Amino acid sequence: MQKTSPRRSPGPGDYPSAKAIVYTGGVPATLRLLLAAWIVSAVALSGCGQRRFANENDILRARVLELETAVTALEDRITELEAELAARVVAPASPSPEIAANTPHVARITIGRLSHLRDIDEDGTPDTLIAYVTPTDGRGRFVQLVGHLTVHAALLPARTDSDTIGRRVLSPSEVRAAYRSSMMGTHYTIEVPISLPGDADQFTECDVRATYDDGRTNQRFETSRAIALR
Repeated sequence: MQKTSPRRSPGPGDYPSAKAIVYTGGVPATLRLLLAAWIVSAVALSGCGQRRFANENDILRARVLELETAVTALEDRITELEAELAARVVAPASPSPEIAANTPHVARITIGRLSHLRDIDEDGTPDTLIAYVTPTDGRGRFVQLVGHLTVHAALLPARTDSDTIGRRVLSPSEVRAAYRSSMMGTHYTIEVPISLPGDADQFTECDVRATYDDGRTNQRFETSRAIALR
């Protein structure tokens, strides 16, 4: 028969002390660090989101401005074509003497003194001629070119045709695209790829010639300027 121990009454040492079970308050240090890190992350993410939204808005505004500019350019081009079509329909076979006398035409072309050679690929050797061509009418005023334009560059003094270092022939549409108006004035900027020979060090200048064939009057205009090689 199994013996059982007699039951006894619990003593003072069988219960936890009041000091052990009383809540002392406060937040443990580890929990405080985790909470602080979470708050900092939340604030940072909120700031990034605001910056991202601001950047996206800037991109959208720039895109809208770009599209508005493109639409304006297309509208101007349509207006120009409509005016050209209307002129062809209503224009007489020959303009009146007054209109003919006051229609500006090219009387002279010049190559600007700021024309120069440029080393685009930065290898120490010029590879592009930048020529500024300015046409003027009989009153010395700028007038637009409508026709073919040829820009030719040769070593100076040229010995043979092999001394040509660059040539470019521009169609009427390319001439129109070369139109510029800036602080340098109104002109046509023509870029001509060039290739200097191995003995180019013997030369100090190149002769740049521009030839314009007027598509309206069938007249030819020529000009030239010496430009330093280096």
